[in-house]
Amino acid sequence: MGSPLQAIDQNIISSVQKLVTCGNKVTSIPSHYAYFKNPSDSTALPGDDIPVIDYSLLISGDHDQQTKTVSELGKACQDWGFFMVKNHGISEKLYEAMFEKCEEFNSMSDDEKQEFKMKKDVMDRIKYGSSNNLSSTQVRFWRDYLKLFLHPDFNSPHKPAGFSETLLEVSKKQREVMKNLLRGVSKSLEVEESYLYNMADMDRGMDFFAANIYPPCPQPELAVGLSPHTDFGLLIMLASNGVGGLQIQRNGTWYSVDVRPNHLMVNLGDHMEILTNGKYKSVVHRAMVNSKTTRISSATVYGPEVNKFVVPAPKFVDDNNPPVYRGMKYGDYFIADQTSTTKGVTSLDLVRI
Repeated sequence: MGSPLQAIDQNIISSVQKLVTCGNKVTSIPSHYAYFKNPSDSTALPGDDIPVIDYSLLISGDHDQQTKTVSELGKACQDWGFFMVKNHGISEKLYEAMFEKCEEFNSMSDDEKQEFKMKKDVMDRIKYGSSNNLSSTQVRFWRDYLKLFLHPDFNSPHKPAGFSETLLEVSKKQREVMKNLLRGVSKSLEVEESYLYNMADMDRGMDFFAANIYPPCPQPELAVGLSPHTDFGLLIMLASNGVGGLQIQRNGTWYSVDVRPNHLMVNLGDHMEILTNGKYKSVVHRAMVNSKTTRISSATVYGPEVNKFVVPAPKFVDDNNPPVYRGMKYGDYFIADQTSTTKGVTSLDLVRI
């Protein structure tokens, strides 16, 4: 006899959390959550060589140390499109508090969360939901989420108590880290340190936040938290509650990202690739699940001002390097990425020449 979940109508299940706490011992997943046909496809090599950037050296007043770190950052962007950041100055306790509030939010009843439920408009300032795999009517993601716009206007649910204040503190501190990382990336490209920031009008940029909650899964070798994809935006900053699950792709091979205490994970997004005319690439990644414990991650996408018409920046275009991407408003790209039912791994095909 199959799992009791197999008989549950997926349309009445509002979240993965509710699905796994429906009162029965869950031993297998419903068929519409089975992503991998071959369990070995979910495996990855250890990511022992993934670059780690010391943020304290990047902002150091020591010119030699800073120059060396900028070089390391450029190599990480060129070779991986991904790096981890240590010594960033944001306390581990603050992140722990944020993840506690995310879990509290997700544990509220459906009635309590109803006002924040995902509507049809992806530009809703606050929205929660489950799965959100628009590219497939057959397979759902083993994920619940809360999505918010943090900048230029800060948005947050008014419950649970303390969530808004904690999230605001995290968002302010992370934005400062983002600014300095973007300065370092610009320097690594041998342009003025404010070049990328100004080209994308980041003072008015759209900071998009997603709290992703991946409950324990009885068949983690078959399910996926998020399928392979690239992200919109310039830089994406990810923190987690200490539970692993992120995998990145390099030269066609998957690597698992180690969870290290109070390290931020940063990947390059589609608009970094567009602005640099392909010099730095947007990285393909996916989120895996496990059978033992809930993984919570917070991803903040730092992108241009919503009405910014994004094209390859002049510094990266010349007679030998013609534009390989056409221009598109950032807001239009965001909406297309979030609503497409035909999207593959990346939305860059929308603008590729």
